[in-house]
Amino acid sequence: MTAREMREHWLDREVTPLSPILDMTVKYAGHWWNLDGTDAWVRATDSNAIALYEATQKRSAEVLAQIQRKLQH
Repeated sequence: MTAREMREHWLDREVTPLSPILDMTVKYAGHWWNLDGTDAWVRATDSNAIALYEATQKRSAEVLAQIQRKLQH
């Protein structure tokens, strides 16, 4: 997918970055995508990488929720 296509999906709020900081790996249309350094996005197909992305996203969400709770107190 071209960077322009992904940018359009991102602007339409259809893209979820791996974390607020790690935005070179994103989830779009039920798949993980990586920015390949040549201004194109490549869908992740390696099951180990996908499992790592899922675990990282879950952990990132947990850490963010902890930080938000601390800031509210």
